[in-house]
Amino acid sequence: MQKRKRRFLEKGQNLMMLRTLRLEKAKKAEQQKELTINNALTKCKLTSSEVVPDIDNLLKNNTIGNLVESLGHGNRNKIRANAADALAHIASGSSEHSNLIAKAGAVPRLIRLIQSTDLEVSEMGILCLGNLLHFAPNLRDFMITNGVVQKLISIIQAKSTCTLMLSHVTWVIRKLCISSPTSRPDNVDEIAQALNVLLYNPEDKILEDALMAVRNLAHENETIPMLLDLGVVPRIIYLLEHPNVLVQNAALQALINIASGSEEQIQELLNNNLLPHLSALMSKSDLDIRCHVLRILQNVADGNTFQRQAIMNAGLLHKILECLKGEAIPLKSAAALTISTLVIDKDKNLLYYLMRQGVIPELCNLLLSQETDIIYNVLDMLSTMLDVDPSFLAEVSGIIEWSGALNNIRMLQGNEQEEIAVVARKIISNYFPDKPDIATKF
Repeated sequence: MQKRKRRFLEKGQNLMMLRTLRLEKAKKAEQQKELTINNALTKCKLTSSEVVPDIDNLLKNNTIGNLVESLGHGNRNKIRANAADALAHIASGSSEHSNLIAKAGAVPRLIRLIQSTDLEVSEMGILCLGNLLHFAPNLRDFMITNGVVQKLISIIQAKSTCTLMLSHVTWVIRKLCISSPTSRPDNVDEIAQALNVLLYNPEDKILEDALMAVRNLAHENETIPMLLDLGVVPRIIYLLEHPNVLVQNAALQALINIASGSEEQIQELLNNNLLPHLSALMSKSDLDIRCHVLRILQNVADGNTFQRQAIMNAGLLHKILECLKGEAIPLKSAAALTISTLVIDKDKNLLYYLMRQGVIPELCNLLLSQETDIIYNVLDMLSTMLDVDPSFLAEVSGIIEWSGALNNIRMLQGNEQEEIAVVARKIISNYFPDKPDIATKF
């Protein structure tokens, strides 16, 4: 009886010792794992001044593999957050760095981090995904396939989401909306509905990123009707009055792309009182703002005769001419392109008005531009003014000669851009066939 009892106790002690050994072994393995992860984190210590490790170094030490492994559920939240942060830093190295991270299996794990109850883990996961998208846009479709859109939208819809987290999510959505060479996002309607919510957020950065996301979506003409149906246009036009110039700028860029659509879509913008808002912005001193306004007006003018007339009726022609006569070359160029679109109907009254406003010398100065579309449109306008009415001919040709532009037009006859050369040759042969080259006149 005693022997049996002794054997039973010895067996129990052996089991306890075995269990203890196993626990100690597991603990050592966990410590070794954490040491490996910490070493990987140390190699990528995140200070903005440090250079991202080169690819060979990362592969040699399996740094990325260890960091991706540490994103898993079996690790403490602090390690998971630090690993995501380190990967975000590595992703900023180059497209190659970002694709290497994705190849190591990081994307599905990072998407799972988004829904972590730990705020820091979720935040670092979102920021890492954003960096991957920023430096490797080719990963967009892969992320969408892995369900990133639904995860991000659930954060937007949650009432408990803090402003900082919402700002990170909006930034990532902005990146997701950038046009892909292959296709637009499959769930673009879900994204657009989420953006329609974000456009009413009071935070400037969220508004800016949401507007830029709309701009990215509207880059594809087939998404413009959907955006119009959602009713985003009145809100975007309202945001043109926002006190933050970055928000105004983003709203204008969204409207540039929307105004590139059909005549019906342009009319939708006009029906929402776009032109009075643009007229107010033309008085701003900010160069980018005025250039963006001119690009919208150029797209509107590219619509139909009534839409071109609406620009005139809104008193915008005078402000466009002020830009043409200004000093800033980008502004002058944008104004010239807008005017060239406005005169497409060859209305004699409009052309006569432009001549009386001193447009021709300003246009001639732009023949020295390096931008081929500017040169072509200026030549086309000069040709139209010379051609539209015989009574204009003597005055227009005289101003061209007086401004010294005739030599420039002669030189453009040999321009490598055939369309420019054709218009230049037409002007010289039709209106200045017997005029000598001023440079060789003497």
